[in-house]
Amino acid sequence: MLQLMKPSTSEHYSERLLLVQDHIDRHLDDSLNPVELAKVAAFAPHHFHRIFRGVLGETVMSHIRRRRIERAARELRSTERSILEIAVEAGYGSHEAFTRAFQQRFEVSPKSFRKTPGQ
Repeated sequence: MLQLMKPSTSEHYSERLLLVQDHIDRHLDDSLNPVELAKVAAFAPHHFHRIFRGVLGETVMSHIRRRRIERAARELRSTERSILEIAVEAGYGSHEAFTRAFQQRFEVSPKSFRKTPGQ
């Protein structure tokens, strides 16, 4: 999508989306919604959705879920916390839902991921 824009517009949009990505990473434990994130980027909600997806290749909510599951993977490797604790922190209501999402993203269970170094 950025290739279709003038370089100055593309650069401006990228900067605004970086603000949003930084905001998301700093607030992963909070309830994040696209309308509020659109405000962070200073875009109208509909325009924000189109720009975010066009530039990053995923919806804003998919991005948030991905960042949370990636953080959970780091937690599995770097802590001894229980998988359920990590799952709840990542926003999943059950061990099973977390395991399904984790396996979809990493193609291995959280338990196996924790035991196997270097993935």
